[in-house]
Amino acid sequence: MGKRNTTLKDIAMEAGISTTAVSKVLNDHGGVSKGTEQRVREIARRLNYSPNIVAKSLKVNNTKTIGLVVSDSSHSFFGSVIKGAEGKAQLLGYNIILANTNRNRGTEKQAISMLIGKRIDGLLLASSMLTKASDIEYLDSLNTPYVFLIRRSEDKNASFVGNDNVEGAQRIVEYLIKTGSKQIHFLNMDRESTSSVDRLEGYIRALEKNGLQYDPSLVYYAKPDIQEGYSVIRNILASEKPIEALFCGCDILGIGAMEAIFEKGMNIPEDIRICGYDDIEFTAYLRRPLTTMRQPKQIIGVRGIEILVAALKEKKDYQSIAVLKSELIVRQSA
Repeated sequence: MGKRNTTLKDIAMEAGISTTAVSKVLNDHGGVSKGTEQRVREIARRLNYSPNIVAKSLKVNNTKTIGLVVSDSSHSFFGSVIKGAEGKAQLLGYNIILANTNRNRGTEKQAISMLIGKRIDGLLLASSMLTKASDIEYLDSLNTPYVFLIRRSEDKNASFVGNDNVEGAQRIVEYLIKTGSKQIHFLNMDRESTSSVDRLEGYIRALEKNGLQYDPSLVYYAKPDIQEGYSVIRNILASEKPIEALFCGCDILGIGAMEAIFEKGMNIPEDIRICGYDDIEFTAYLRRPLTTMRQPKQIIGVRGIEILVAALKEKKDYQSIAVLKSELIVRQSA
């Protein structure tokens, strides 16, 4: 049997004082003479006293732990978000527990329940599937502060950190227009995503601002998956419908689309110009480096932690929204 841990009572017995006095010394609460304080600290060092962090967290009703729920941790987009959140959390004295949901509502609720069971202090929800009004009621019922990252809630008052999807989509479509493209197909993400809704709005705004008519037959939807992007564009090309320029709602769809274009024997950008959104790490190293909108991914993670910790310190209803600018990255694909 291993040696048991030293307790406050052990130190108190050796020092000849009460456990309350020992606790005051070790928690820097004062009210104890200098001589007694020095004696207690020397005994604690000699007996290798280590505070019981779990027991302490139960007393003060916090664990210095934050749950980070990610819709798909295998997606390269989230690496920088996680890195930013972990780095800032560590600086502020918090740990992070990561949970992956595979873009499934049921799995996300299970993950949140698991994290609540571990007595987390707050939640970060990265590209959450729980963005409906009824989902907000559920999240509020947990009595745990939360912040949406990347994908906003339909409740625009809910705390959120992400890029300006409307403005970003408008800028990249305007770039295509101003550099010569008049008919622009849009391969958007799945319809229920608030990011998809916002990027469609930006796409339409760009067309209208430049005197071009919005044609819904040029808009397609797909889950953010390479195979999905490949399949949708392969089918369009097989139908012999011409594509002059293609804006993809995320880089992952763009990568699949590029493969379908090359498979058809066509060239990028000579035959079809193509843009993505996000600037995930390897888009600069594709056969045709991808023109895209760069989201401030690491900063999103940092700001999410800052807002959540502020909410924890306020100990009352606290909402904050940070909408960040994205950056147009022009490469060889367009």
